[in-house]
Amino acid sequence: MPAVVRNIFEDYCKETFNQKDVVAVNNGTSALIAPLWSMDLQPDDEVITTPFTFIATSNSILISGGKPVFVDISEDDYLIDVDKIEDAITEKTKAIIPVHLYGRACNMDRIMEIADKHNLVVIEDTAQGFGAEYKGKMLGTIGDVGTFSFYKTKNISTFEGGMITIPHHSKLDSDKIRSITDQGQVGRYNHEYVGFNFRLAEPLCLMALEQMKLHMKGIKSELGLRGPEQGHYPNVVYEQPIYKKLNITGNCPVAEKVAKNIRENTNV
Repeated sequence: MPAVVRNIFEDYCKETFNQKDVVAVNNGTSALIAPLWSMDLQPDDEVITTPFTFIATSNSILISGGKPVFVDISEDDYLIDVDKIEDAITEKTKAIIPVHLYGRACNMDRIMEIADKHNLVVIEDTAQGFGAEYKGKMLGTIGDVGTFSFYKTKNISTFEGGMITIPHHSKLDSDKIRSITDQGQVGRYNHEYVGFNFRLAEPLCLMALEQMKLHMKGIKSELGLRGPEQGHYPNVVYEQPIYKKLNITGNCPVAEKVAKNIRENTNV
């Protein structure tokens, strides 16, 4: 199947969601790594995120050369507590990754206000929020980059897959992000960056395209159907064995309390 199918899918998403660029990738983790990789993070560079999410979010920071800094969650909605973000910002902070968990939207007005004040990049982890909105704006189109997963458990699924949305107002280089997903190529066999093969296979692009065209109401209706009641998430990220081994820690008592409650009250 020719690569034109992927182009058709990306162009459809660019027009539908009014984005500068959309890049189809092979999973949600790749969607996070590519924009982080494009920032050329140094070992001491910090990226703020939540510890109450799937480990892929913070793993992507580590893989991209940075250091995850964990901010506690709000007990009301389990999302990153925006009132605690500024206390975690240092001169080494480069970005914030809010995670829109269970189809719920983070307080993007406050997050963007903080990011603009401190000149930080905002990468929205929208793996669990495709189609959800914040004040009439689609999640994943408000920050500098939006990342999505099309995994089999998501409300839009190609079994494996994802995409990156890059708004017109983004601080990041959309061409560089796209190049990183294609082995760092800028033109055929001209490699300007260290990159990866993150491309979404053409048949899977077709699956995603048909779902978006024909079943958007159904996709939106499934938002929020999975949550703490299904055991997400029984441990905060920094309590995972590999993070303890790497001496990556956090102090997030609300997240720890919520995770403990999930462990004790669900079959995980």
